[in-house]
Amino acid sequence: MKRILFLAAFALTAFNSCHQKTAVEANPVPVTEAKGETIQLADLATDKDLVCGMVLEGQSIADTALYEGKMYGFCASECKAEFLKNPQSYLTH
Repeated sequence: MKRILFLAAFALTAFNSCHQKTAVEANPVPVTEAKGETIQLADLATDKDLVCGMVLEGQSIADTALYEGKMYGFCASECKAEFLKNPQSYLTH
């Protein structure tokens, strides 16, 4: 039961975070900053947030993660954190 409540709470948090405006969305230029570098949408391995499924646009890239030599974009740092817990589970979908 606790697991179901945890999953429901996570899903609700991920859904809400994906639909909230971020500071990056206020910038009309389709780039985001990651470790001091400018990241273009074309630099990412996929155009979707692998955790929540949101299609990424330049303004919706809130965070990135490098995994096995590929850069993945996320709509929120919560999605990135979830991805980093078990990246292979998201890459096999």
